[in-house]
Amino acid sequence: MGASMSNSEAGTGFITGVTYPSPFDRYAVSLCKSALRHICIQSPRLDYAAFDNSDLVDALSALARSTRQAQVRILISDSRALVGRGHQLLQLARRLPSVVQIRKLAEHPQWNNETIVIRDKNGVLYKPGGSDHDAFFEPDSRASTARHLELFDELWRYSVEDAELRSLHL
Repeated sequence: MGASMSNSEAGTGFITGVTYPSPFDRYAVSLCKSALRHICIQSPRLDYAAFDNSDLVDALSALARSTRQAQVRILISDSRALVGRGHQLLQLARRLPSVVQIRKLAEHPQWNNETIVIRDKNGVLYKPGGSDHDAFFEPDSRASTARHLELFDELWRYSVEDAELRSLHL
């Protein structure tokens, strides 16, 4: 019994009890579709159920085409499944490497396996590590988004490019 999403909820308010992976995945698409410049995704394994879908890829691809300032940063802790099984976001990053970057951070004391999607400076979708029922969606909060973006930026500074994720040129 997870939170459901109506069109009116997608743009305003604070929604708690969002279930993962769905409707978490739909809220993620909603944030990405409404982004003006930046999307940050932090997910330990970039779970297929929540992030390997064509609606999300289409939204991020449209963002990449919409402005030269577009930037999509994806932070993961484990790339084995992405490389072994393939992933639509990995394919997008390989097609648009100047806009879509995937980096790896094996571990950091401030990352407790949360999964977060951040839009620009005013929208956040957050799932605590270890829970599939306690996510929240805050599509219009600069204060909440600023806190999450600050931590994301800190983790990003410690992350590295993973050679496994690069496209193989044969």
